[in-house]
Order: sequence, then structure tokens, then C-alpha cells
Amino acid sequence: MRFLKQPLLHFMVIGLLLFTGSHYLEKQQRETIDPLDNETVQGLRDDWIRQTGRLPSQQQLNAMQQQELESRMLFAEALRRNYHRDDTVVLQRLLRDAEFLGIEGSDEEKIRAAMTLGVHLSDEVIKRRMVQRVERSGRLRYIESPAVADLQALYEAESQRWIVPARYSFRHIFYSADRPEDPQQRAANDLANLGKKGAVESAAGLGDPFLHGQELNNRSLQDMTFMFGAQFSDALQLQEIVTQEWLGPLPSAYGQHLLRVSEIYPESRRSFAEVKPKLEQLWRDEQERQSLRQYIGDLRQRYVIADITEDQGRVLTQ
Repeated sequence: MRFLKQPLLHFMVIGLLLFTGSHYLEKQQRETIDPLDNETVQGLRDDWIRQTGRLPSQQQLNAMQQQELESRMLFAEALRRNYHRDDTVVLQRLLRDAEFLGIEGSDEEKIRAAMTLGVHLSDEVIKRRMVQRVERSGRLRYIESPAVADLQALYEAESQRWIVPARYSFRHIFYSADRPEDPQQRAANDLANLGKKGAVESAAGLGDPFLHGQELNNRSLQDMTFMFGAQFSDALQLQEIVTQEWLGPLPSAYGQHLLRVSEIYPESRRSFAEVKPKLEQLWRDEQERQSLRQYIGDLRQRYVIADITEDQGRVLTQ
């Protein structure tokens, strides 16, 4: 019995009771984000079908539901922060809604009346604005500045991003498929007359007008595909290119071409110093994504949100 009278024991018991009580109160104070009803889930599925033309997989549907629940949690957090009372865009929207509803009075009275009616709880523009404000806060919450070593590691990890493809400067002679004569035969005849080493001046007046002109500089194969079609760039890749010599005929979406490459710029890689600003932006973008995910995880400690990954009715109790 003497043990029960020890002050240390009393202190430990009181501490345990306080901890248990505070934990219980905290759980009771957490706001619940209700599970999505069937109509909302069906709406998410229908939106996916309209955008993609196909049915979502169960995993994709679960992800959409999770995103919707998180959006509702972020909106609840925005309300807790009173963003609907201090955001200029929201207040202007409420004023517009109030006028549409025929509410009279001063601007302040109209806004107050619209809030009383709960307009801010149903207006999708207002909800999206408020969610975006919370997201912006979350993205900036845990941002860290990158060290040079971090950027260098990112530079190597994204090495393919900095590749500059080979480019060509060339002159071409175009033979239109719209003319009655066979364009390939016309091109072959002119090539025979020019010779492979024929001067550019000798080609003056040959062929047909071309929309993009005859002289093209610093163009990649992708550029050529855009201008001439895939037939042209595919055929060029099969050629053994010698600068200052005519080659062809090469087919395109418009006809046939003779080509004289004046210069080839080999594939290269942009330097670290050259792409450093882009690396810093990539780093920041990733930091913001991670920061937002961490922030949403933190908010889950304040809200009870439905877990739809296994059972839509089950509730997370993190």
C-alpha cells in the first residue's frame, strides 16, 4: 500500500491519463471527409471515358477517387483557414453569384448573404480557387535549395534530355506530284544532267516552287519530318551523305526531291552550365511535388478521410 502513495507513481498515472485524454480529444476533433457516393464515382468514370474514349481500370478509378477525396480535404482546410473571406477572386465570384441570384444591398451585404446561403460551398470556381491556394501553400512548405552536387546528379540522370540531334543545312530541288509528268523520273533526269558535283548555280530554274523555299539551314530529322513527311526523313537516313554533292531522288508527302547537303552538325550534348537554369527548375518542380505529398500526408492527421484503395467504406485512422 505504501507503494501506491509514492509521488512518482502519482505523476506517471496523471501523465498517462493526460496523454490518453488528449489523444482521445484529438481524434474526436478531427473532421471527417465523407466517402464518395455512387453518383460521384460514376461521374468520375464518365469523365474518364469522355476524355480517353475507354473505360478506366480499377486502379485508375481508385486513383481518381483518392484524388477527389484529397481535393475535398484541401477544400475543408481552405475553409478552416477562411480563404473564402480574404481571397479577392473568391469575393468577386461571390459578388457575381449574389447579383445573379438577385440579392440586393451593398457589395459587402451581397457577399455576406451569398455566404449565408452557402454559395461558396457549391460554386466550382470558388472551390477550385481555394483548393489551389492550399496546394500552393503545400508546395512551398518543405522546399530546399539544391546543392551543385544535386544538380550534377540530376544532369547525369536526365542525360538524354540534353542531347541536341544531328542537324543539316541543305538545298533541295522539288518535283511536285501534282504535275502530269512522273516526278521521280524528272528528278532522275535532272540529277543525271547535273552530276553529283553539279554547282548550285546549275540547278537554278530546275524543279517546282516549294512552300518553305529551296534553302534550309540547321534542320534536324524531326524538322524534316514536319516539313516533308516521314517518307523524306526515313529515306534520308538510308543515304550515305557526302557534303556538296547532290543525292536523290528522295520521296516526300508532296513529290520527289534532289538534295545537296552543305553542312552537317553532329549530335551533341548541352553542357551543365548551359542547362543549369533548367536543372534548377526541374529540381524545384520535383521538390514542390514531394512537398505537396508530404503536406497532404500531414493534413491527414487533422482529417479522417475514406480509404478507397481496398474498401471504400473503410476509414484511415493514421
